[in-house]
Amino acid sequence: MNRRRDVSCMTAHSNVERKASMAENDTTSTGDVSRRLIDAALGLAAEDGWRRLTMAAIAERAGVPLNAALRVHGSRNEVLRAMGHHVDAAMLDEALTFTDQDGPRDRLFDMLMRRFDALSPWRAGLAAIIKDLPADPGTFVVSMQGVYHSMGLALEAASLPADGFGGLATRKGLAAVYLSTMRVWTEDDTEDLSRTMAALDKNLDRAESVVGTLCRVIPCRGKGRGKGKGKAAPTPSPDADPAWTPEDAPGPDDRPSSGHAPA
Repeated sequence: MNRRRDVSCMTAHSNVERKASMAENDTTSTGDVSRRLIDAALGLAAEDGWRRLTMAAIAERAGVPLNAALRVHGSRNEVLRAMGHHVDAAMLDEALTFTDQDGPRDRLFDMLMRRFDALSPWRAGLAAIIKDLPADPGTFVVSMQGVYHSMGLALEAASLPADGFGGLATRKGLAAVYLSTMRVWTEDDTEDLSRTMAALDKNLDRAESVVGTLCRVIPCRGKGRGKGKGKAAPTPSPDADPAWTPEDAPGPDDRPSSGHAPA
């Protein structure tokens, strides 16, 4: 009898240890599971489109049990949000390398290019998502919310206002720059993304409200303003392209249309 009790106790103790180990593994592998789900979702989107994609298909492609996948990301749009957070982190890593000699415009240019670099593994999938956005308002809203959040982070890191009335206008202007450049990036087949860099440089010049107009009205934070290695912010001109005013940029509540992009 004592031997049976000993065996029973050993079995119970073993089960407790096994469950504790599984819980620890679940915790430590969450980041890995998230990345696998992101890769799977964007890979499937590139192959079959985004609109009809299910979490079951994403989990199967990722090699993750569906219940485990849903514990990490409850929907495909949550997977898309996670990708945005991943890219935000890569973009902000670039900000850590800036010096006082880098002006806000140069910081914005470098961070957005760093963002495109981080998005490169998922370019085909993102192009497919963009194509499906007009018929998928839920993903459109999630995408635009993510873009606005990310542009706010970029402005903060560049010592430009991201909050208040001026910050809202600046954020919309930078979103217009980013979304317009993304259309070029999705089709840029150059090894060094030279077409994307040229488009971003041109769009920053045209969207003078991002780094020029508002910096003349609202003092920009940081010592490096205007001292960067790139072009100085252009002086506002009545001949500026009206399509690039912040008011014309898409807002988070606007209706979806082709050309608006996630991440």
